[in-house]
Amino acid sequence: MTDVGQEVAEFDMTFTIDRSSLLARLAADKEFASLALGADTIFALATPTATLVQIRVQDGKPRGGSGAEFTVVLDEDSWIALLANAPAPGSQHLLAHLSPRGAGEVLGDHLAFAQHLHLVRRTIEILAGRVEVEQTPPDLSRIEGRYLLVDVDGWGTCDIYVESTGSGRPIVFLHTAGADSTQFHGLLSLASSRFPGRRLISFDLPWHGRSSPARGRQVLDYELTSETYARCIAAVIAALELDEPPVLVGASMAGAAVVEVAARYPASIAAAIGCQVGPRVGSRHNAWLRNSKVNQALFVPEWTYGLMSPNSPKSDRDRVWWGYSQGGYGVYERDIVYYTTCWDIRNVAPMFSESTPPMVLMSGAFDYTVPPAATEELSQMIPGAIYHEMPDLGHFPHAENPAAFAEHLAWALTALD
Repeated sequence: MTDVGQEVAEFDMTFTIDRSSLLARLAADKEFASLALGADTIFALATPTATLVQIRVQDGKPRGGSGAEFTVVLDEDSWIALLANAPAPGSQHLLAHLSPRGAGEVLGDHLAFAQHLHLVRRTIEILAGRVEVEQTPPDLSRIEGRYLLVDVDGWGTCDIYVESTGSGRPIVFLHTAGADSTQFHGLLSLASSRFPGRRLISFDLPWHGRSSPARGRQVLDYELTSETYARCIAAVIAALELDEPPVLVGASMAGAAVVEVAARYPASIAAAIGCQVGPRVGSRHNAWLRNSKVNQALFVPEWTYGLMSPNSPKSDRDRVWWGYSQGGYGVYERDIVYYTTCWDIRNVAPMFSESTPPMVLMSGAFDYTVPPAATEELSQMIPGAIYHEMPDLGHFPHAENPAAFAEHLAWALTALD
């Protein structure tokens, strides 16, 4: 691979990167400065035939360099797609272009790449120069929180933190892998204006957020299976003592969970709305999710950040990033083990019957791990399920753009009614 040392490097004579300008923009970017604190690395961006630019980050400062620890190599078409002002769904993030989803690759030290993915991601965002959409912070003053004491078969006694707002017919929301119910703050803040006559409820699974590990269990003694997951959800719903069965809503891992509950505990819910879930899921587990040499508080949020639509407000996407930065050690990795090894529609398909509650399955177009085609395929395997695409959203529709998701949720509730 040729090392281009001059100030202007070329994308195969089609694109150019003014290295001096890029370094100045990185140095002026507050987010890059925060991410770069404590980092000491040199990385390169390249095509298969030429090095485009090399950047050294040391003591929080970006500068030119040589002798990269790792090099991100994409072909020209991939760079075009990645740096577009309005990227097509599924092409908006570097990880979508790397194996196993794309032809791109990382050469050199893969550990160093995992340790510094956050710097590469922000550098690419600065290169793309997209205008970010901002959002007014949500008003959380009407959200109330409390604890429930819940016995979960397989885990024992659990202190479950629950948040709710509004009154009327209940909707229970399930957070995604390694996260907590703060993901729904934006949506809950819209309860009175968008969902009158509805009570919106969310809770933290044990070992997540403000729900501590089950009593008597070791802090790191956590695993999630189809059985314990569905039992916990059904037990929390029972402990809530609602006037009527709720509509159960979840995305990603929680999207699989709503299908599991609908099949295993149909009497506990009135209906199910699952997002970002296919018949089964693969390629979401990797060696860096639980590795002492990789900072989980940086890698996990970066591993998930690119799954969102770049059109969603940056402030909302940043809250999702921050939420994933707060997860307990190993919890996200254990959740992903459930999602990639336990969840399979074939395990619950024989349980569907006339008593199975009605179901809507929705999919954000920008999700490159569970694309719309996978969710639509799942809907065809569940009797009576309704499929609905969300063209403006990604893998975390409820959190990355609550206002936009509220439109789709309202549509789903009407379809169910």
